[in-house]
Amino acid sequence: MARLSAFAETSLNSQGFEQLDMNAKARIALPLRFTPAVGTALIVIGLVLQSSIWLGSMALVALSGALLPDAMIIDLVYNFSVRHLFHAPPLPSTPKPRRFSYLLSTVLLSGSAVSFYYGLSVLGLVFGGLVAAGGTILTTTLWCLGSWYYRMIFRHAAEPSGIYARIRRADENGRGSSSLTTTHGTRHKVTS
Repeated sequence: MARLSAFAETSLNSQGFEQLDMNAKARIALPLRFTPAVGTALIVIGLVLQSSIWLGSMALVALSGALLPDAMIIDLVYNFSVRHLFHAPPLPSTPKPRRFSYLLSTVLLSGSAVSFYYGLSVLGLVFGGLVAAGGTILTTTLWCLGSWYYRMIFRHAAEPSGIYARIRRADENGRGSSSLTTTHGTRHKVTS
């Protein structure tokens, strides 16, 4: 069984996969790179071609990931064909933080497509380049900028159900310990 680094585990937790055990996370760590790798390659092709139609189509692909947690187009390609070639596990349902990231990508790719349509090439390259950069980072490190934003914006809804929930319940019941500090997950919490 492949081992998962602490950084990779934290990255997967921030994307919403904290409910999976360590073995499951280790098994899906590599397959979870497939979608951003393919998506980034297709976006780069659209940017090179400066094609509003291509990038608009990629915006629809990203939108499918935001709206359909079990049916993102690229995930379906992986689950129904690619994974069988490598005897790999299927991709799990897409959690809310990762879906939020797809929503951000949809907005930026739409902006890129519209920019190219109206001849604003530099703006189109900036919008599309941001998504390509984020996809490259996600593919290579498993760290997801969109999930990080989700955790910042929807802080309480995005808290992992584990240690933070126990700390928060202890705080609410007035049983906070003296100088309890944890960096588990993606937040740093100090209670007194």
